Amino acid sequence: MATKTHRMQSIPHSHAQRWLLAHDIRDKRRLQRVWRFLRQEGVRLQYSVYLLAGTRQHVENIIDRLRDLIDEAADDVRIYPLTENTRIWGLGTQFNDDGNTLCDAFMDQLKRAAHDTEPSTEQDLNRLSFL
Repeated sequence: MATKTHRMQSIPHSHAQRWLLAHDIRDKRRLQRVWRFLRQEGVRLQYSVYLLAGTRQHVENIIDRLRDLIDEAADDVRIYPLTENTRIWGLGTQFNDDGNTLCDAFMDQLKRAAHDTEPSTEQDLNRLSFL
């Protein structure tokens, strides 16, 4: 069976610094491996949705690693580039990860970090530690 290739070349946002990753992993064992890997790479927004930070090359490296962890015939992983002006809107209970409420203020912090602006406080630095 031929190896499938990902379609990153069709994504016009080669300059994107933030990415939205969503997955549907059918097997519990594979799901645990994917979860352990992704929690080191980004911030979990929902059960199977993550916010990633990095260049296109970094995301391609993540895809290559995920390829080793999933069954491409059964599982589904999608990654979408987010523009610099992307805003987060939510209804219901917001996800909170160790004080990182994902809202516009948090996205503004990510934007400052992406432009090499120093975090203003130690608390900001801790909140951005996944970058």
